[in-house]
Amino acid sequence: MKTGILTTIVLAFISIGCNNDNNQKNSETAKQNESTQQTVPSNPKGYGRITEVKLGPIDPKMAHEGNEIFETKCMACHKLDERYVGPALRKVTERRTPEWIMNMILDSETMVEKDDTVKCLLQVYMLKMPNQHVDEKDARNVLEHLRTVATQSPEKNPSK
Repeated sequence: MKTGILTTIVLAFISIGCNNDNNQKNSETAKQNESTQQTVPSNPKGYGRITEVKLGPIDPKMAHEGNEIFETKCMACHKLDERYVGPALRKVTERRTPEWIMNMILDSETMVEKDDTVKCLLQVYMLKMPNQHVDEKDARNVLEHLRTVATQSPEKNPSK
């Protein structure tokens, strides 16, 4: 019972922190809520041990390995082109920095605790992303997979 009350209180604080109620028009608020996925995080690199990711041309081998990890660990909650349990991920590399993405994959608990964008996403999706217990290499491969699918049209990649 205490856990339920605590969860309600935490969600209320998150809601207050994500709402922008300064006598704005309802249409502006609705537009802001629709673009929650597009907001810039308070720290563009997120929070965690990843502070720099050097990107070069897409590495097909890394992308292939990342696809296998994505299918095993991520697809239960994420689709590429539609909202599911979590947000659609095809264009996530256009909305977030590589460091932010990797920090979210590697340490979702810290990101939920510290990152304002993740707090707002939690308000929309109502579930915390669980720790998938992947290492840095696996997270980097998933990032490479996400970079690859971002360049493809939906019909070229059947993983919806």
